[in-house]
Amino acid sequence: MKKSWIVAIVILTLLVCAGAAALLLRGGAPEFTGSRVKNPDAYELTITRMNGTDSHTLTLRQCNRLQVHFETTAGEMALEIRDSAGSAIYSGDGKACTDFTLDIAQDGDYTIAVTAKQRAAAA
Repeated sequence: MKKSWIVAIVILTLLVCAGAAALLLRGGAPEFTGSRVKNPDAYELTITRMNGTDSHTLTLRQCNRLQVHFETTAGEMALEIRDSAGSAIYSGDGKACTDFTLDIAQDGDYTIAVTAKQRAAAA
């Protein structure tokens, strides 16, 4: 009887430790609440809550214009746009500059990445 109580206590302790570990690890887990549209010619992201990075790749041609609206209303957000060579052609936080246009210099795939830490914004 005493042995079964010890086994039960060990199992209960392991379950509590596993639950605590899951809660601690969940704090850094990617999370997204909002809406997103990823089309060949558009990327729209409206964030209610986000933790992590969301990205989309657009195939653009020379002389295309990329119209951008990126606004951070609270917390930490970052927008980065990279060309097909991996060079950043824009990087910002959505606070100082929220609406702008980028003229595309060469044909290629352009990756737009938004990173947030559990905050609200629109991109």
